[in-house]
Amino acid sequence: PLIASGPLQLAVVTSPENALRPDAGLLELIARAGPGDDLALMQLYEHRHWGPTTSNPIADPNPRLEALIDAARRGARVRVLLDSFFDDPTDLRSNAVTVAYVQSVAAAEGLDLAAQLGNPTGGGIHAKLLLARIGGEHWAAVGSLNGSEVSAKLNREVVLMVGQAAIYDHL
Repeated sequence: PLIASGPLQLAVVTSPENALRPDAGLLELIARAGPGDDLALMQLYEHRHWGPTTSNPIADPNPRLEALIDAARRGARVRVLLDSFFDDPTDLRSNAVTVAYVQSVAAAEGLDLAAQLGNPTGGGIHAKLLLARIGGEHWAAVGSLNGSEVSAKLNREVVLMVGQAAIYDHL
């Protein structure tokens, strides 16, 4: 357990109500990231694109994934860790496909952007976590929101965003 004291900021993101609002929550936080800032996302899964499985990031972009890539384009350091234990690399929506996409964008554009598959616990990654250090702010966002269109638009999901350095450092 962590006991933290002092001022903190709180924000709640709920799906489907406000998970995709560009002016609030996760997307607004990511949109503020620029030179010298750090974003780290750990997810069970993050789809490369939304829409039909045969689509692509141009026709049906995943707003959160594209927001992370855009943050790297603005100069932020962005790291993405996606689950490998439960991932099926033959699935068109697999984490392996997302990692390959992010790595190709990073290489083509020379971005401080990295994505990888992992299984640090030996039992898969089920966490949904975004850590953001933006300017003097330190945010930790934890909850149930996965990186799919269904999770953002149809499911009942919640993310608690906490702006406090001690919590950020702990996570």
